Amino acid sequence: MVRTMTVLILAILLIFPTTAGAAAQAKYKFNWMESGDATGIALVKNGVTYVPLTRMTGYFKLDLSWDDSGTRAQFSGWKKSLAVRVGHLTGVLDGKLIKLPEAPFLLDKELYIPAQFMINALGGGSLTWDAATKTLKAVQLQTFKKYDFFYEGLKYTVEGKSGILYVTDRMGIQRVLAKLGTPINEYLYSDFERTAGGLLIINFYDSYGEPHLNNQYFTVVVKDDKVVQQSSVYYWNRIEKNATKLGSDLLLIDGKRLNIIEDGTGKLLETIDLVKIGGEEDNYFIEYMDKDVYLLRANKRGILKLVDRKSDKVSILYKELLDTKQQEYAEQNDSPYTGDFLKFIKREGNILYFKNDFPYDKDNKTYRISLAE
Repeated sequence: MVRTMTVLILAILLIFPTTAGAAAQAKYKFNWMESGDATGIALVKNGVTYVPLTRMTGYFKLDLSWDDSGTRAQFSGWKKSLAVRVGHLTGVLDGKLIKLPEAPFLLDKELYIPAQFMINALGGGSLTWDAATKTLKAVQLQTFKKYDFFYEGLKYTVEGKSGILYVTDRMGIQRVLAKLGTPINEYLYSDFERTAGGLLIINFYDSYGEPHLNNQYFTVVVKDDKVVQQSSVYYWNRIEKNATKLGSDLLLIDGKRLNIIEDGTGKLLETIDLVKIGGEEDNYFIEYMDKDVYLLRANKRGILKLVDRKSDKVSILYKELLDTKQQEYAEQNDSPYTGDFLKFIKREGNILYFKNDFPYDKDNKTYRISLAE
């Protein structure tokens, strides 16, 4: 490896000669299986090739912080930490002191470190030199993304690559709580709720892609520090708020099935096949539910339907509530998403109230529909 890197550096220097104390330019192209390609300018200084590390934190999935002096950079991720100081040959890797081949330096507020050291410390791949394109390359580099959340004195950590949820107790002991089922793609948000019956509901929201039209939701139900129920559902583009309770019971949706859970015990009371009732092979939103009816909407087509729970009769609400112009829009529009814009407001007795949240033409009307006695 040492001989290979020596030949590599000499090859770069033959093409990009340097002067004492100055830096010449090369190129780099690094590939992460989970994050894609990073390309840019590398610098060759005093026989060592440097790459801009802070610019690549989004690919390695590391969190970066600086000390008050602005000279020590700390990079943290899942079971990976690295700290270096500008102008110093000593760093810290995974809690152990290490020696760098050359000192990191700052240029235009960017931190540069030796390329081979970066690959060895964070990637595990090998460097190669492409003479035809004059590019330094490395492939199949690793990522180290984690997401930390705190609730009731405990730390909950989701490891991005595997999608495994860990919990760390007050003594610092970490254990696996749940497997969410898919890797985390980009941003992850959370909310925690303690139910009246003492269950802990943990929701995670992963919004990803550009411009963030993909949404993966995870729900974990915990009783006595153990997962008793969980679900995951994917929605594209359109986002509606799902109902979460039916009286004292809890609602848990995976898109195609709705599970009714007993609060306190976490026991599964009933499973409803949403695809069978809704008539579309899609993931569904449940926007309201009661003992006699519920409102559901297929993600892609986006039409709000009223379902009688006793007879399974389905009513298409926009056809009953909206005028011809609004009906035409519900059937033909695709911006910002397909379907209608009816929103449930409240229920009074057997009357359900709605508003039309149409984005391009203000509608202040209140719509109502009567349920069968």
